[in-house]
Formats: sequence, C-alpha cells, structure tokens
Amino acid sequence: MGTMEFKVNRETFTASQTALDTTVEQAVERDFVLPDYYPDIFRILKCRVMPKIMSHSINGEKMTFELSVLIRVMYQSEGSCKVNCLEQKLNYSKSIDLSGDCQNPMITITPHVDYINCRVVNQRRLDVRGAVSARVKVVGEKKQAVIVDAFGANIQLKKSLITYPSKRLTASKRVTVIEELELGASKPAVGSVLRSDCTVFPQEQKMIAGKLITKGDAEITMLYTCTDPSGEDSIESMKFTIPFSQIIDIDGIDESFDAFVDITPSGCEIIPKSENSSSLECELVLLVNCTAMKFETCEVVTDAYSTCYECEMENSGCRIESVPVQINETHTSHSQISYDDDEICCIYDCWCDINNISSRYDEDSGKYIISGNVIFCLIGKNESNSPIYLEAEAPFEHELAAEFSAESAIDPKVCVQSCSYHLTDSHTAELKAELKIGGYVCEQSARNMLCGLNVCTDKPKEKQQGYALKLCYCSENEDIWEIAKKYSTSINAIMEENDLSGDKLSDCGMLLIPLMN
Repeated sequence: MGTMEFKVNRETFTASQTALDTTVEQAVERDFVLPDYYPDIFRILKCRVMPKIMSHSINGEKMTFELSVLIRVMYQSEGSCKVNCLEQKLNYSKSIDLSGDCQNPMITITPHVDYINCRVVNQRRLDVRGAVSARVKVVGEKKQAVIVDAFGANIQLKKSLITYPSKRLTASKRVTVIEELELGASKPAVGSVLRSDCTVFPQEQKMIAGKLITKGDAEITMLYTCTDPSGEDSIESMKFTIPFSQIIDIDGIDESFDAFVDITPSGCEIIPKSENSSSLECELVLLVNCTAMKFETCEVVTDAYSTCYECEMENSGCRIESVPVQINETHTSHSQISYDDDEICCIYDCWCDINNISSRYDEDSGKYIISGNVIFCLIGKNESNSPIYLEAEAPFEHELAAEFSAESAIDPKVCVQSCSYHLTDSHTAELKAELKIGGYVCEQSARNMLCGLNVCTDKPKEKQQGYALKLCYCSENEDIWEIAKKYSTSINAIMEENDLSGDKLSDCGMLLIPLMN
C-alpha cells in the first residue's frame, strides 16, 4: 500500500445518555366523608400515604407515567378499643417532555412522600392535605463509532485495549400475580386489613434466545384487625411468601449478554374471600425493568500522527461503561421508642419504612456512602386497653465495601429484610431493622478515543536535510510515543535503535532518533 492510500477501520459501541433526570411533584388533597357503616372519629392513630408507580411509557419525545397514591387512615372511635381503617386511592397521570428522541430507554421512577397532614373536621369528616414527589430518570443510548485501525500515509497509531458495551437492549413489563392465601391455623379470621406491604427478593435469572426468565420471592406482610378467643378486639400480623417466575420478551438477547433486572412492587391488595374466613386473595402488581448489555474487547486508537503529513483528529468525548457490579450488602439500624402517657401492655407489630435514599462519594476513603432515613413504626395497646401507634425516625449511613471511582454511576436500592423489637421496660421499646442494600455500580471512565482521523496529504511535513539521525536528551519516565511523535518518526525505530523495552524510559539520558521523513 502506497503512502497516498489511506484507510480507516471503525467499531461502534453504545454509551449511556441521560435524557431526563428531574423531580415531579404532586399535591395530594382529599376530603374523607365516612360511610354510614363506619363509627364516628374520636382519635386519629395514623394517616399513612403510600405512592406507587403503576405504569410508564415513552411516546416520541414525551414520557408518561401513572402515579397511584393510597391514603390509609387508622382511627379509634369513642368508648371503643377497636382500630378502624379508612382508605382511599387517588390516581394521577403525569407527562414530561424529553430532550430529543431516546433510543432503548431505561426508566427509573422513585416516588416518596414529602409531607402529609390529616385534620379532623368533625366526627364524620377528615381533611387530608400533603404532597408526594417522584424522581424520574430516563437513560437512553448513544451510538459512537471509534477508530480501531488505520493504514497508509505512513500513519503511526497509539492503541489501548478496552472492554466496551457493543449492544444494549431494554424491556419493561407490568406483571399481575393473583394468589390465594391461607391464615395459620392459630390465627383468628380477618376483620379489616390495616397494612399490606410487599418486598421483592430476586433469586435467579436465565437467558435464552429472545427471552429472559426471572424468578424471585415476594414477601407479603399483612396487619389486620380481628377478634381474639376471649372476644376482645385485637390486631394480628401475618407474613406470606409468594414465589414468582416471569418470561420477558427481549428481541436479540442470548447468553452472551449480561442482564440487569429491577423489580418494583406497584400494588399489593389483600381481600378476605368471605366474612370470618381464613382464606384470602392477594393481588400483587410488579413492574419489571430489564437492561441487557453485551460487552466486547478490542483495541481502539487513542492517538495518531503521520511521519510525512499533517493530521487532523477528532476525539469521541464519550465515557466507556464497564460491566456493572452488583451491590449486595446489609446494614443494621437501631432506634428507641418511648411512651410516657401510660405503660405499654403489648405490641402487636412493628415495621419500618425507608425514605430519602441518596449516595455520595467520599474522596478520603475512595468509597461511596449510602444514606437515608429509617422510620420505625409500632402498634400496640396500653394498660388502659387503648390502641397506641408510635413512630421514631433514625438516619443511617452505610459505606460500600468496594472502592469505585468518583465518576461511577450508582443507583442504590434499599429495602427492609426484617424489623424486630424488645421491651426494655414498661415505657420503652428498642427496635432493630436489617436493611438490604442492592443495586448496581457502573464505572464510567473517560477515554481518549479517536472518532475522526484525516491525513492532510496537501500539507507535507518539512523534510530533514543532510542527516538521518538526531541526538536528544530525554528524562526518566518520558513517554517514548511522545518522543516519536515530536520528531515524526516511528516508536519502533526509536526502540530498535536504542535497544529499549517498555512504553517509558527507565532512566534519563541521550537517545538516538532515526528520522523517517
């Protein structure tokens, strides 16, 4: 091949591109008027608001999602020790404009409660005012072609070996699981459901041609009113485990891909099948988001020059993603709840909610810190046989065991594995929560890769006249590539002439520079 013939070879990789990262606020306002069959309100125990994402979609440059807000009010009527529960579900549709078309989008929506106020207007009416927010993040893909080789025109290339995502596939699915549940033989029949929560624990996943099979367990926790064997109003808790297996259609996926699955509970409703029955029906809604990435390894050109002509180069300016590393760690959080009005007679149940999850990079340790708040909740009764509801909030911080760079992308998921208590005295309870910290960390390194290279054959370099070697003084650890580029010669010629090995000079001294032009 002659010096005038110049050819460039390219490879294409996919880089993630954030199309949207914002927070959407939604006011929650509702007037409750009690149905005729509900007793009058004497005292509010707790007003709980639970926002869930029901669905999401992208159509062109607009993203739409459905937000469901469940308001559940537990109250006591005058002269009664029974806990009554009133609930209402509000649905909202939200739309957000995207900046341009988003290819293979991966959508993450995390709702949380900003605040909630519940005011008793009269014995038959409640006024609920508050707000919820949803952090919305949409990450698409950007295809980038980079130069992996070039020939002709006495071109000299500097290369680097990289592992890069060559393909990215995404899919989402809304799954509804309906399961019949049975109370334990020792458990009384369900009166009304006070709480029904779900935590998903993925187990395994398998890829076959065009499909992803994901399995896991959904742990259902239920708190309900009942009548104990003595005929007194009481409260019981129950846990169920529902295994699930789903097939997600993803065109093009096979075993050469790495798959990353996020399963979020979107709804959990438990309905007694008949009055005073131990049989229940659970309708569980899950949002399954999948991202599959195929990684390949190749050498890319990071710098170039011609020994004969001037060159024009263009840098890609993209970050290369590494294979995401799964986080699987635990953290223990403690708190204390005191009740000074009376003695605590018994505790029916305790649980906790997680909010305000965030992450930050600690430069001193080189590690990420996951932080948030644990809200401990406790329901029981006092010595006067009246129901009590207590709360305590405890902040937590967890340092990830592995070290990552400050440029890493991290999306932590925190869920409650277990919550327990013990009474230290008749007025105080110690609480402990075991948290599971999951998610993925992806290193995003900025690499100097060329996406454009042009040899200007109309701009030849000045020729050296009268000699073929030059003598120059070089410093220790000086890059041989930079020396060769400075004198428009080849790195191999310098290394052969001076009997060198390695990319950098081990000592300072004089070098012979063979001139090629």
